[in-house]
Amino acid sequence: MYLGLTAQATNRFASSALLDVTVRLKALSWLYQSGVGQDRSAMKVSIVIPAHNAAATLGECLAAATNQTYADREVIVIDDGSADNSVEIARKFPVTLIQQPKRGPAAARNAGARVASGDIVAFTDSDCIPHKDWIAQLVENFGDGVGAVGGTYGIANTGSVLARIIHNEIRSRHAGFGYEVDFLGSYNLAVKRDVFNALNGFDEDFKAASGEDNDLSYRIHDAGYALHYTPAAVVDHYHPERLAPYLRSQMRHGFWRMKLYAKHPRRSGGDKYAGTVELACTSFAFLILLAMLLLPWPFLAGIPFGLAICIVFWRSASAGRMVASNKDIRMLLAAPVLLLRDIARGVGLARGVWHFVILRRTTA
Repeated sequence: MYLGLTAQATNRFASSALLDVTVRLKALSWLYQSGVGQDRSAMKVSIVIPAHNAAATLGECLAAATNQTYADREVIVIDDGSADNSVEIARKFPVTLIQQPKRGPAAARNAGARVASGDIVAFTDSDCIPHKDWIAQLVENFGDGVGAVGGTYGIANTGSVLARIIHNEIRSRHAGFGYEVDFLGSYNLAVKRDVFNALNGFDEDFKAASGEDNDLSYRIHDAGYALHYTPAAVVDHYHPERLAPYLRSQMRHGFWRMKLYAKHPRRSGGDKYAGTVELACTSFAFLILLAMLLLPWPFLAGIPFGLAICIVFWRSASAGRMVASNKDIRMLLAAPVLLLRDIARGVGLARGVWHFVILRRTTA
């Protein structure tokens, strides 16, 4: 058992409000065994940030990424075919800038990782603002057998009701995370460079910002490495503020999720972030349609209609918890927002079944 664990690391995990007693004990045991918390200041970190038409937020992102408390770092920005002044903004900061035609975030991250010189490659997005100790928190949680470490979201645009609904829903999922997980999001992710390279990085067949981080997480996990989640590593995020673009993005997520499941069929039941219940909720529109088609047979129609009502109650309960935790009655809007999201994801899933499963295409 390694006895060089710092008091700071021990206290952080022992006091985390997001971990229950069982998980804390497991986490502390794992920390001692793996050597997490020992001095890892000798490990260089390469921060990789893909950007596409990101002028609105890139300046804030780079100001935070270049002002980390962790000293041994470099920042690499990959402009993925931007048509705005993202390149000019990036050039104002002490970063390595790579420009390429638009190929998608997976390809952009891989391009950055190829020129990275760090022992660890950390990823965040151009609409995220890392906290000053973001890299330090990620690095501290590496240990023997750990392939990747990830953190959580804060919220950058607290004035938007929709953004707060989205953030609260994500926060509720992260609250259910344990110490070791099977999925980490690329908005807040650090991977050992040798592990990343051995697995050939992100799958560039994922052309959109959806599913590529799940795929990499699954491959790291299946290769026998631990994925470690720490709520102490935080990046604030500009969540969507307009409903229509948000629903379009959720339709895209549904579409690419079917590529993910075609590639990883045994993961089709979900993961620790989006489990079976979340996937079942995407059937909401299908259930309503089926109930309408079965109206001539009321007994049969009652089955899909009853299941759809269960989804409505589930989403309403989520909205009620948001109202209670935020003390804001406007959080009741979460119920219709989440139901509309279920419909959008369901439509995307249906398109994805046709494209990736029936037509057996590998990309789009």
